[in-house]
Amino acid sequence: MKRLTLILLVISTAAFATDTTRFVIISAGKIAGKQITWSDGQGKIHYRYEYNDRGRGPKLQVDLQLENGQVVSRRITGVDYYKGPVDEVYELKDGVAKWKNKVENEQRNVTGPVIYSPLEGVPGEIEWTLKQLLRQKGHVHEMDMLPSGKLKATHVKSHKALVNTFEEELELYAFSGFGGPPSYVWVTPNKAFFASLSGWMSTIKLGYEFLIPELKKLQDRIEEEYFAIQEDQLTHRNEISVAFTHVNVFDSKSGKVLADQTVVVEGGKITQVGKAKSVKIPAGAREVAGQGKMLMPGLWDNHAHYGMAQGLYHLAGGVTNIKDMANELNLPDMRKKVDTDILLGPDISVMSGFIDFAGPYAGPTGKIVKTLEEGMAAVNYYADNGYQQIKLYSSIPVEWVKPLAAEAHRRGLKVVGHIPSFMTAERAVNDGYDEIIHMNMIMLNFMGDTVDTRSMGRFIKVAERARNINVNGPEVKRFVKLLKDKKVVVDPTMAIFESMFTNEPGKLAAGYETTLNMLPPEFRRSLYTGGLPTMKGHEAEYKQSFDNMLKMLKVLHANGIPFLPGTDDFPGFALHRELELYAKAGVPNKEVLQKATIQSARVAGKEGELGSVEVGKKANLILVEGNPVKNISDIRKVEFTMKGGHLYDAKSLYASYGFGFWK
Repeated sequence: MKRLTLILLVISTAAFATDTTRFVIISAGKIAGKQITWSDGQGKIHYRYEYNDRGRGPKLQVDLQLENGQVVSRRITGVDYYKGPVDEVYELKDGVAKWKNKVENEQRNVTGPVIYSPLEGVPGEIEWTLKQLLRQKGHVHEMDMLPSGKLKATHVKSHKALVNTFEEELELYAFSGFGGPPSYVWVTPNKAFFASLSGWMSTIKLGYEFLIPELKKLQDRIEEEYFAIQEDQLTHRNEISVAFTHVNVFDSKSGKVLADQTVVVEGGKITQVGKAKSVKIPAGAREVAGQGKMLMPGLWDNHAHYGMAQGLYHLAGGVTNIKDMANELNLPDMRKKVDTDILLGPDISVMSGFIDFAGPYAGPTGKIVKTLEEGMAAVNYYADNGYQQIKLYSSIPVEWVKPLAAEAHRRGLKVVGHIPSFMTAERAVNDGYDEIIHMNMIMLNFMGDTVDTRSMGRFIKVAERARNINVNGPEVKRFVKLLKDKKVVVDPTMAIFESMFTNEPGKLAAGYETTLNMLPPEFRRSLYTGGLPTMKGHEAEYKQSFDNMLKMLKVLHANGIPFLPGTDDFPGFALHRELELYAKAGVPNKEVLQKATIQSARVAGKEGELGSVEVGKKANLILVEGNPVKNISDIRKVEFTMKGGHLYDAKSLYASYGFGFWK
């Protein structure tokens, strides 16, 4: 998970506390961490906060000083999600606000109440923000934020929860203004935090964990109402036909560009493709002018985790189809809501059932099992509920892989995943893997079977050692031959490793140079936080390791090993960078685009209906300004996305989340 995602997680999992109060953090039904809040003097508030997420996770202390309800002094120390050092200070004195963290050292004159948005924070702090927002006059509870932007709090629901024989009065507030959709927090009537809920991780007052299902159901309903309105407002449903006129069409099967074409869509299907002068446009059709633009199949993100908030980002970036690589067990219901136009999003074309072994490094969702028998039952659960594949994770015992894979194959499911700890990718392939997820798992194959990949080691060891792997050596050649013989697919997610291994604090994250001004301020500042904290003093070596990963990618391509673009990261934006990195590795642009379209559809078993601009196929299309066959970065310039005949204006999609547009 990239730091941009982490910033959103901090905002969306906010918690509140006053005096000495304890909270627990729940992940996959288990306690994963805690927050303790106390006061030791007038206006002096302290927080301790930590959780374990597969060996990652912060350990932080915050010390606040409040005057008249406003934070006038704040310091946070400890380590962040990736175990990097944190020491951030903020002070408001005599009308001057000053703050310093690992990427900023600024001050600003202020004339009224302000809210400082920390680069690193703990959930409980937002209590004081909420109380300050509610003191603002009028019906709109909104204030200026530092370094920039505004924050707004809105009461959306009151609820009485039965606790023993008493009713616990709770209120749900939505926070917005930082870009993207609102985030939600449960508080008591005096505005003290009670719970913050999400699918993968929830924070709640100690002793009230049993209320999570009840509260989450109510919150999901509120969120779903918001996203249903979003879908209705931003979807152009075309009851008549649509004609893309005078476009250049990317023929994904041949890799050629067909000039001056007109493509007609009726009833969600492509009905005509041909020279503009010869295509007869139906009467009353909506015409979309395409001179100088390219019409091509919609893009695939082969490593996504669908959430209601993410659907818009995918469509705005031209992604019409995804493989979901792990999610809550309600994923089939979510897919149905996308398919029936209740929720906005790409087609969830492939669902992966997540399985991991219970323990301190277990994954945060899906089926967490304690025995092989439970693992076999999980395989059958996913097969019975319409999943296309299972995803095995890092804590799975090595000896379980072969029987789990055999059972999955018996039920018609593919087997994909991380390479479990103390196992090589070579053995995983021989034991039944159909697809290897993440390029670091390929590189780890050449470091033996003694590596514990359950925690940060799976990143750090690759950053330190991957530069020493001879990608043209006999070991690599033997392994690549195995991949080819077994018809194994690779899901490299290269952009993640670029950010981890090459981004430095204070410098703009790689790949965002041309899109930086599109992003809301909070998103923008998160792009300067850097990569792995262990990089300091080893910047050159880490970058060499990433460069060698690109060389390995080129070796895979040269040997005909299919690898497909996926992100496991910020939808749309990260996929565009992924494609640019394939081109940087030496894959011709037309073949990069083929990977993102027809090859993705083929591997998913959907080539008959998707992946190319052909008569009879589903109208999942994008209209791009420019020519990404000549300049791969033009793929960022999506003007319209069409999914099943519905048209989406990318500029309007982005604007609804507070984003700008490419120029």
